[in-house]
Amino acid sequence: MAIDPEIIPPHNSMSRDSTRRSPRWIIFAAGGVGVLFLVHLLKNLLPAIGMMLMLAFIFNQAKKAA
Repeated sequence: MAIDPEIIPPHNSMSRDSTRRSPRWIIFAAGGVGVLFLVHLLKNLLPAIGMMLMLAFIFNQAKKAA
């Protein structure tokens, strides 16, 4: 005689937990790492872009003076 598995109704909170594939802490950790990467990228790129614009301005002024 076969045993029927438990049937969890779809509106039950247990069914939502049983279908979750990845733990919440992985999602939050990935978000935190993403934010840290974005901050690191902006912290390094913005000064580099500023220096490039400043050098372009200096070279432009040097061409006008010559």
